[in-house]
Amino acid sequence: MTSYRRPFSFLELSDEQCVRRLRFRKDIVRELSNVLRQDLKPHIRLRTALSVATKVTIALNFYATGSFQSATADISNVSQLSTHRSIRQVVDALYKRRLQYISLPMTREKQVERRAGFVRIAGFPRVQRTIDCSHVRLRVPQNHPEIFVNRKGYNSLNIQLLCDHQRRILAVDARYPGSSHDSFILRQSSVPTLFSGPNQDCGWLLRDKGYALSTWLLTPLSNPRTAGEHAYSDVHSATRCIIEHCIGIIKQVPLPGLLWWRITLLA
Repeated sequence: MTSYRRPFSFLELSDEQCVRRLRFRKDIVRELSNVLRQDLKPHIRLRTALSVATKVTIALNFYATGSFQSATADISNVSQLSTHRSIRQVVDALYKRRLQYISLPMTREKQVERRAGFVRIAGFPRVQRTIDCSHVRLRVPQNHPEIFVNRKGYNSLNIQLLCDHQRRILAVDARYPGSSHDSFILRQSSVPTLFSGPNQDCGWLLRDKGYALSTWLLTPLSNPRTAGEHAYSDVHSATRCIIEHCIGIIKQVPLPGLLWWRITLLA
């Protein structure tokens, strides 16, 4: 007869252990549990029903490690099936609340704030946001695996991100496989419409030379020659690196494919 193992949760961790295992402070995990409580609370009164705290712990541990679900199941004292269900429930609950926390504010005040913030970085005027794409590794998909192979030879999603001067993510597009070119993803997204029409954004978007130059998208010069061109390249690089720093921070916490699939363009 199999003995019952009491599920584990972050409530049993110290603050230091919580940061090490879940990548968040204990008070932040507690706040997240409270936010998601209505969606995660058990619908039946059984001893084996997982608590909200346990489900959040399982999901955050899986996000933090990027490991297999079975490893997270062993740590949390639950089955692999319960681990899978908990991760999906937390992802769905987070996605349901996405517009409360992720948005691309277009008010005049926010535009002025972003322009001023980017100017303080390196003096580049009228910048509203920076953009880049990053490949997120996947297991080999069952359907059309060939389209997920990127130029480096492994399976991935090509994720487009936009951020502001404080490295806050303003928009994400995770719809396209690794073989998709960055410029194609941009054209298919709603980003170009932000800079056209009656409510257009007043400023520029900075990107590397993988894109074509346009009236709203500024790229670096391939071969600067004059002092002015070198100055432009220097401040462009210093400003655009904000998105590279942002992506670097995200990749310190590997996100599983399930979560990336649930993120859509929010602009």
